[in-house]
Amino acid sequence: MESTSFGKPTHLAEPKPITDLPLRRLQGVERCVPNEIGEVFCSLSPMSKDSGASSTAEQINLKTTKFVAVWRHPIAASGAMAVGTSLLFSCALAHADNVKDKPLPNSAATLSPRAKNFVSERWNNSSFANGIAIIADAQETATSRAAAMQMLHANRKKLTVDEMRQLLSEATRLAKDVSVGETISAFAVNVMANRALTMNKQGQLSGAESKQEAGFLMATTTDSRREVHLRASAITALGVLKASEARGALRDLLTNSVTRDVPEVARPACLSLMRIDGERAIPDLANVLKSTSDVRVFGTAAFALGQLKRRECMAALVENWERFPDSGACDAALVDMEDVIFSVLSNPRDQNLSAAIQATRYLRREGQSDVYTPLLRNLLSAASVGTRRAAAEWLLERASCLDFDSEKRELTFVSKAIGDQPELQAYQQRIRNRLSGSVVAPNTNSAVPAPSALKLDNHK
Repeated sequence: MESTSFGKPTHLAEPKPITDLPLRRLQGVERCVPNEIGEVFCSLSPMSKDSGASSTAEQINLKTTKFVAVWRHPIAASGAMAVGTSLLFSCALAHADNVKDKPLPNSAATLSPRAKNFVSERWNNSSFANGIAIIADAQETATSRAAAMQMLHANRKKLTVDEMRQLLSEATRLAKDVSVGETISAFAVNVMANRALTMNKQGQLSGAESKQEAGFLMATTTDSRREVHLRASAITALGVLKASEARGALRDLLTNSVTRDVPEVARPACLSLMRIDGERAIPDLANVLKSTSDVRVFGTAAFALGQLKRRECMAALVENWERFPDSGACDAALVDMEDVIFSVLSNPRDQNLSAAIQATRYLRREGQSDVYTPLLRNLLSAASVGTRRAAAEWLLERASCLDFDSEKRELTFVSKAIGDQPELQAYQQRIRNRLSGSVVAPNTNSAVPAPSALKLDNHK
């Protein structure tokens, strides 16, 4: 399996399987598809309703009209653990992974005869030379050059190191070629970044060589005259290559009033900044969560914070949940932050206790409540008055959702934890009232008259 691991901060735990997320469809998450090697591709939903591909790209069916963030979870051969988490930002690359010696449909109208033959034939010893010749030929149609590149990228595992270098070189030239159209240039940028990263991870390129086009990518990213999907592809590539010199430009995109609510720009900027800056990106991502007016940008920022898994991330997600409650983005991020939440609840003096108490509402996986409930009870005698009241309120609310016997048992535990604390006697009284109640069986004996208050008044 080729190496496309992006790595992550060393303190981060391996991610839980994506299938553990809530089953409700999340705003900003369109699909999660495992492939034949156990990788899981989670693509973001379309970034804008009217963002269609050019007719050229439609004809060659590149499927690059919707740029996406794809998280790969490579699974070790033994299946015992995940060995890396990778960030790819283009559905074109995800789609190319599944292309195996198939001709591109709907492309005949604009493909040259040479390109038609190339995309329709099975891979053979001359395929690379034929494909690279088409890409390098400026007299070929843009569609033909892009189709040839897609076929070479789809068969990249069959290429030698020298052939990989040639493909990288031609992808770079096509990315900079203004004559082919910016949608095809965007696809070339994706291929260029993916090839550079993979070759660097495999020791075929140095770090400096893999990032030598960072200047071009930054210029494209910040040029408002360029087509938005080409800019998105360049932003994504900066994150793929972890180009540290881009952090300032990415922050500007997320704070600029013109771009911060443009999903095609802001979403990849969130992911790339997270990739490049790690924990240092938390304040910027939290600010996006707080200020964006676009639900898709909100969802991507929440996802990025969820991946960083820090106390500050949890607090930001809880604080801003109500901005777009139906998106499910904060819920999905918090449900996978149980270790952070439990750690905060274990420290009665932690400044994020209030947020952690609220965050337990999103811990809906089996067994999670068995862990946080005792931690909440402990806070009733050890934390500040405000925190104790918040813990008591949530414990009583949670108990009310249990069956009658379980509720009484839980309330007994809570009552013992409260004891005679004067600040919590109101909760103690509510518990006594509830414990004094009993279950009333329904009246099934028709011979027993109903109370007079329930009889119908037939005299009116």
